[in-house]
Amino acid sequence: MKQSDIDNIFIYWIYFVSLIFIALFVVESIGYISNIFEADISYISSLIFIIFNFYLIQCGYYLYKLRDAVFTIDTNNSSISNNIFLDISSEYLKLSDNNDNQENLKDDFKSKLYEFVDNGFFISDLLLKLGIIGTVIGFIIMLSSLSAIDEMNLSKMNNLLLSMSAGMKVALYTTLTGLVASILLTIQYNFFETKINIFISKVFNSERHEKKE
Repeated sequence: MKQSDIDNIFIYWIYFVSLIFIALFVVESIGYISNIFEADISYISSLIFIIFNFYLIQCGYYLYKLRDAVFTIDTNNSSISNNIFLDISSEYLKLSDNNDNQENLKDDFKSKLYEFVDNGFFISDLLLKLGIIGTVIGFIIMLSSLSAIDEMNLSKMNNLLLSMSAGMKVALYTTLTGLVASILLTIQYNFFETKINIFISKVFNSERHEKKE
């Protein structure tokens, strides 16, 4: 694997995040994002945004460490330390030297690495469900405003429409925020999963190479 390809493991994440922030800047320039946070009285959109940013940055951190791990496997460089992926691979390689049950060891090794990806996909699904919860809350707000009307007059109709509008904004904004955040995080963790697969294959290849020697 070329050095440029190894570096791209993390650089592509930089490109991805840069595009997200550029898009956010453009959308915010017309005041749309501020309107979402102000109109969402359930604060679910804010929660989704915080969770999304945390796991986006966490994914970047993992990709950075994974890049170093792939570089170490390719170059047999032992100078890199404090790398969780190298720790997992080193543990696997040590156990495989003195264990005949290779398939179970390989499955355990893969499952430990895929945990990073599975957690990301779980959060992505969670963000989508939070958006759906916001939709339900928005409709509840709309229905509760209807129950407060005992007789029709222009003043109460105006208040009713305002309450229904607030509920509809909560429903739509939380759904939109959850859907967009879920899609973007899923894209990022799909990329992460492909790089995990590359690392797994490199560890298995290095193991076979060592055994031949």
